[in-house]
Amino acid sequence: MPESPPEMEEAGQIPRPVPGPVADGPEVPGEEIPAGDAVGSSRIPSEVAPEEHAAGPAPGSGTEASRRDPVHPPPPAGKTQGTREEGTPAPVSTERYLASPEGPPWVKEREELVYRVEFLGLTMGYARFSLRGKMLLEGKEVYHLSVRAWTSDLLSMVYPMNDTIEYYLDVETLAPVRQEHTKSRKQDDIAYFDQDAGTIVYRYKETGKVRKRVEALPLVYDPVSVAYYFRSRPLAEEEPSRHMYAGRKLWEVSAKPVGYERIRTDRGEFDTVMIRPVLRRNGNLEDKGDLRIWMTRDERHLPVRVYAKFKKIRIWTLLGELLPDRQGG
Repeated sequence: MPESPPEMEEAGQIPRPVPGPVADGPEVPGEEIPAGDAVGSSRIPSEVAPEEHAAGPAPGSGTEASRRDPVHPPPPAGKTQGTREEGTPAPVSTERYLASPEGPPWVKEREELVYRVEFLGLTMGYARFSLRGKMLLEGKEVYHLSVRAWTSDLLSMVYPMNDTIEYYLDVETLAPVRQEHTKSRKQDDIAYFDQDAGTIVYRYKETGKVRKRVEALPLVYDPVSVAYYFRSRPLAEEEPSRHMYAGRKLWEVSAKPVGYERIRTDRGEFDTVMIRPVLRRNGNLEDKGDLRIWMTRDERHLPVRVYAKFKKIRIWTLLGELLPDRQGG
């Protein structure tokens, strides 16, 4: 059993090891910013082709760690799945997420999620996602999400890291309005998102000097905010794409359900829907490796496991799993 996470502070912080692909090709001007996602586990899924996910053996089931009841999500009435050819541009919807008066299901109660992050089978660190609730930011209603990431005791001797990003997400679109970065190895900064103009301006927190300016697109997300957006969707079929800025590049990302699975974790057993993120750049399908996310089938769509196997270096795998509350602090 990997070591328990160190004692946690009241403030939350963001993970640098993100279960997402690294892109090639043209870059959006500006430096790479930290990107986060829920991660952590010790059960490595077997590699299978995309079409086999819903019917093949369950990843991690070699030691009965996971039991699968594969079912493809049914298409909605009047629609047929598979009508768009692979490689053709996915429609990027400008439809805004219309939140109910109570908000998305995951805001109905205080939520704090801690993940163990493993890379090549070794515990590299932990990530904590703490929902602080709704607040006013310069007269605008936002959800405050605090994300912290820190390295394990072993890795911290070589690469100590203890970073935080405070997210402020628009209550209707769940797109970022502001991100406040507290960094252990670099200067702190604040990212201001003008979602109407499609620009992101980074300023150093201490001096207010502009560090960089990114010409993105209106209604743009980052990996953490887009994950919370998809958590708020039905996930009964592939969701329309969202624009996402990550790794100095702009992507179109959608969430494609590929099957159902009952999995066993340190936190317990869950009935999940397996999601395969679909990435495109300039309308072209991007294959950067094998990325899968297991979300609970209840209305909260709680991410309980993440698996990534990178295409460039096949032996590189990242695995994440949600920890029990007692370990999460």
